[in-house]
Amino acid sequence: MKWFSRLLITIVLSVGLVLGLSILPELESKWNIPAFHTVKAQPVSDNNIVDVMSKVQLHLRISHVELTHAIVSVDLFASPSSEKAEIIQDMYELSRYFFSGTTNINQVLIRVLDGSKEGGTSLLLATDARREKWLPGEITPRTQSAEEMEQYLQSHFRVTYTAKWQQRFDAKS
Repeated sequence: MKWFSRLLITIVLSVGLVLGLSILPELESKWNIPAFHTVKAQPVSDNNIVDVMSKVQLHLRISHVELTHAIVSVDLFASPSSEKAEIIQDMYELSRYFFSGTTNINQVLIRVLDGSKEGGTSLLLATDARREKWLPGEITPRTQSAEEMEQYLQSHFRVTYTAKWQQRFDAKS
């Protein structure tokens, strides 16, 4: 009789262990939250610049991207319907992504060009962002307003506004 109870206990424990192990993948998928994942920074090269740029979610259309050593130059087109907040967010997002998601980019040059049909393209604003001025984790675009992001850009990077920018956006304010 002792052997029967031992066999029964062994079977129950084995079945319980198998059921417990089969539930683990479901529990792991519930914990698949971005906060628990570490994003590994990667070096940017001519071979992967297109892949890197495709990961950045922007409102504006990308016109030109150039990689020269540790400097990335990006030209964006702002359509006549582009809002000031979208432009500011894209400028912040590009610099944030290149400084937090890469290991070899030390400077990001961004130019926003007016994409309206009036006499070709003209410069609206430009930003010279440098890694040593960037403070990781200080501000996140989803929780801050466009004005706060613009203040961050102005206080940490060199932002140059043109008369065309002031005509287009400061007149609306």
